Amino acid sequence: MSVRMSLAWTYGTHFLVFAVTFGSAVIISHLLTPYEFGVFGVGIAISGILGTISLFGIANYLIRDRELSAQTVATGFTINAILSLAIGTVLWLLGTVVQPLFPDPAIPRILRVLALIPTIGIFEFVPATLLAREMEFGRTSLIQLGKATVNATATVSFAYAGWSYLSPAIGAVAGAVFGALAYSIVGLKHISVRLSLKGGGAIAAFSIQMMSAGGVSILGARIAELIVAHLLGLSALGLYTRASGLAAMVWEGAYGLSTRVIYVQMAAELRERGSLKDTFLRATKLLTAIMWPVMGGIAVLSGPVIRILYGPQWEGAALPLAILMVAQFIAIGFAMNWELCVLTNRTAWQARIEAFRAIMGLLAFAIGATVGLSVAAAARVVDASIGYLIYRPKMAEMSGAMHGDLGQAYRESSLLTAVAIGPVVGLMGLSGWSHSTSVGRLMAAVAVGIMLWMLTLHITKHPLFDEMKLLARPRQLGEG
Repeated sequence: MSVRMSLAWTYGTHFLVFAVTFGSAVIISHLLTPYEFGVFGVGIAISGILGTISLFGIANYLIRDRELSAQTVATGFTINAILSLAIGTVLWLLGTVVQPLFPDPAIPRILRVLALIPTIGIFEFVPATLLAREMEFGRTSLIQLGKATVNATATVSFAYAGWSYLSPAIGAVAGAVFGALAYSIVGLKHISVRLSLKGGGAIAAFSIQMMSAGGVSILGARIAELIVAHLLGLSALGLYTRASGLAAMVWEGAYGLSTRVIYVQMAAELRERGSLKDTFLRATKLLTAIMWPVMGGIAVLSGPVIRILYGPQWEGAALPLAILMVAQFIAIGFAMNWELCVLTNRTAWQARIEAFRAIMGLLAFAIGATVGLSVAAAARVVDASIGYLIYRPKMAEMSGAMHGDLGQAYRESSLLTAVAIGPVVGLMGLSGWSHSTSVGRLMAAVAVGIMLWMLTLHITKHPLFDEMKLLARPRQLGEG
């Protein structure tokens, strides 16, 4: 499948995934309180800390292996199964044997439910990884849509039935079951439960570096959530997770899904032609042209967005959301650093950098949390700024692009961002930045911003405009 077709499938189904996930989040926010979200947030934070070892990079090893053998697949499956079972066991023990350690009895109940997810995921690993290697993004995207739908339906249903903070955890388990079944059916030819540790040393060496590079940032984020719960309370954590959850949906919506496709394509090009430059530069232009205006717009409209979607009880999440959007805006400036480090064998260097960032970011977050939720969120801006200063000079070197090429891409996207968010900035300024600004006026300002954005794309002959024209003509989707 071509990159363009892969992106079309990925984005098309993701819009549906986003609609399902976002819609259920809005509904759940009216059914559960910040405290109940805080309880679930603690459970997710603890499982996330343990789950960091599952970011062992085994799937990426299998995807990038030039001549993947059945033996390597069996070894990858075995290592993943051992890690997943270990995570599930520890979560179960935390929810049973050592439950008196937790100050709120609701937390161990959450952990016992979440303990099921790693074990279920064992059966999804091989078919999901090999389908991704084959760039079968059409089918995998539909499976992700199914998982999101099952998760959302179960969560809302159990919340309505009065299952309180347990409902999101039950929804996650239901989605995991669907994913394991769907991937096993669609990737039936890839199913393998053969156990082996032969050649595990090579996978472990690569994967430990991957865990160090990608895992420490997630580990820091989960610890930060526990810090919020400890210093500011479960309700404050509920507000923070609403803001960070929405920010994560935005990030995953464009950046996360795109880079899955782009990583596979860059790996394929590196294997075949030894080149990364063209794909990287084009991806940078497309991502920043989309993500920067979206993030800037949400930052400006965070107050009305939170009030309209979640209700007045969640208005405390507005300012943290705006700050997190600023942090993500900066982070897009060094996007795809992980992919570049993996493909250019700089994971050991990145592991050291990410460890440094995690320590500094967590320290800043903890200090901020002693003051308040918004100051804690501002630590994410500090973390992103450190990342930009470190990674930005290395981006050109790793990709083979010129510094001027990246600078030009950023200038073009900055212009697009300015024209796109200009109308909403003006509206919010005139309304005194009121959270109660009318929906009609907001929609009008957003519509004007989108039209100005598209006009600027056309005038500047931006590659995104060409992609949009091609995607509008189905017969040409298979080209490129």
